[in-house]
Amino acid sequence: MYELINKDVIFQFLGDDPELIRPMLEMVLNNNLTELEELDSLYQKGNYDEVRIKVHKAKSAMGYVGASSTKNLLQEIEKDVANTYPKNISALKAEIEIIKKEISDFLKSM
Repeated sequence: MYELINKDVIFQFLGDDPELIRPMLEMVLNNNLTELEELDSLYQKGNYDEVRIKVHKAKSAMGYVGASSTKNLLQEIEKDVANTYPKNISALKAEIEIIKKEISDFLKSM
């Protein structure tokens, strides 16, 4: 049903309590994914450390929702922002859009 997130991983990390799952997923949606969408601006300004910090922070969130391919992509970017970000930004943007939709769909199904 989901391409990138994994419902089983979400339940493993957060249990099956909607009162806990909902705010955590909303936080990922509204904070982590929003910050990832802002990386272009930071990168273009040469704020590589800030890009690295936001990427590092988002890795955990991607782990909590079971988006392992996105987590791996973020790890790759984190290693060498200046060189790997431009090579991976298209893939990252595409995955962010998929994850946003999947989390929204998951929240609606709860």
